[in-house]
Amino acid sequence: DCDCHNNSCGDQSHDPSSSSFGSNLQDMPRSRFVESTIFIQGMVTLTNKEDLRPIEKLMQQNFFRGQLRAYHLHAPSRTLKAEHDPRLLSAEKIRSVLVKGLQGEEWGTIELAHDGAVENLALPMLTTEDDGDEVDATDDKSGSWLHGLKITVVLSGVCWILSLLSCIGGYWNYLKYAGIGSIVFGMPPVVIKAWMTARRLQFDANCMMVTAAFGALLLGEFDEAASVAFLFSISELLEARATVKARDALGAIVSLRPDYANMVDSKTGGVVIVPAAKVPVGSLVSVRTGDKVPADGVVHEGTSAVDESSITGEARPVDKRAGDEVTAGSINVGSTQLVVRTTATVGDSTLSRLIQLVEEAQANRSETEKLVDSFARKYTPIVLLVAFFLCTVPWVFGEEVGRYWALNGLIIVVIACPCALTISTPVTYSAGLAATAQRGIIIKGGSRLEALGNVKTVVLDKTGTITNGTFSLLRLDVIGNSITRSRLLELLAIMEGPSSHPLSATLVSAAKTAGVAISDD
Repeated sequence: DCDCHNNSCGDQSHDPSSSSFGSNLQDMPRSRFVESTIFIQGMVTLTNKEDLRPIEKLMQQNFFRGQLRAYHLHAPSRTLKAEHDPRLLSAEKIRSVLVKGLQGEEWGTIELAHDGAVENLALPMLTTEDDGDEVDATDDKSGSWLHGLKITVVLSGVCWILSLLSCIGGYWNYLKYAGIGSIVFGMPPVVIKAWMTARRLQFDANCMMVTAAFGALLLGEFDEAASVAFLFSISELLEARATVKARDALGAIVSLRPDYANMVDSKTGGVVIVPAAKVPVGSLVSVRTGDKVPADGVVHEGTSAVDESSITGEARPVDKRAGDEVTAGSINVGSTQLVVRTTATVGDSTLSRLIQLVEEAQANRSETEKLVDSFARKYTPIVLLVAFFLCTVPWVFGEEVGRYWALNGLIIVVIACPCALTISTPVTYSAGLAATAQRGIIIKGGSRLEALGNVKTVVLDKTGTITNGTFSLLRLDVIGNSITRSRLLELLAIMEGPSSHPLSATLVSAAKTAGVAISDD
């Protein structure tokens, strides 16, 4: 086993990067944030993200962005890694907040495993990072209200309803001007898209909706203009939400790539946190409990269990020892530090190839999507041309005739708009890709998703696919009268509590479910 303490390792073997280590990586600019690790014993029994909500709520309510830049939870390794400014927030303060907030035996002991300030684990300043401007997990999304419903859409809807009240007549007639407010709040995003499309000498559904809305305004049909603005802003909102969900689901896979690596200097034995992308082939990196393997490599020292579920889908941790290969993005869930010698850069790793597949999947369009786009490009100009003649030529026969046919021309623009096809088709594929990505399945774009409709027979791997990949205690029979069932569960929980093995976590969880009090003796 690797015996490494205080971030030092005794390896004195040749490190190809050691000559440039001090001049290039060790001396690179450092941010004001450090990385600390907190051990939460009860996390090992958690099986879904909702179980982690109490921890996330505590972190978001007690610390602000200047103190805590980001935090990362990993249940199998029972760790919380916090990127914090030690001048404003100490690691011990984070631990004390968790101890006070996570009351109950199910959370177990909460200990400070590594204090970034004490161990000088300062995070480097990344080239794409403005120290202090990075978006973190403590920030809330802006510009939305009521679970993502934009305030501008709500105001547009209110103005639309007010404009409809003008149909009552009398003094209510003045409410028709509220339709102008619906245009002001609902149409700006559509106008911007329409302008960008028109600059390319093209026409799409956005151009048609802008034409219909402002044409209705010119005719004095304020409630009609408000209807177009509000209803189309609703469709834009639904499309945006579906796209964001798809991007977030696929982005969760991209986030598997570690940002930093604990690089070991073979001469001094010290560890310095460096950007993972700058770790050269042949370097030694330290992978502690809860750390991600920064690049593909071979275990140089240490024996521990590694969680490879994010890469292979296999839920059970794999034991790794000296000479075994490890994959970038896998996480050390054991209690022992691993020292890995990299055999590839971050860009050439298995995880990077997986991310490349995900990015290609987002750009891979199906034949149906291409057909719809091709149809809309030819169909939209024809509709606009017909509507143009309807809105202009009849005015030669008088104002009343002109207004009548101009209104009909605008109605044709709205009715004949292909937005039902051009919006629903990509949203459908995005929703499908998102739904599968959230369940750990990567489909390489809409064309592959469409091809699945012709599949007649499916062959699946069982563990982690058909099953959840997690164990549970279904039955426990006690033979004899020398010990009770509760006492047996208590003893099992005491013995298996320190272990991170899935079966150990199952026994501990079974004891807690049965209400067994675990003593400290």
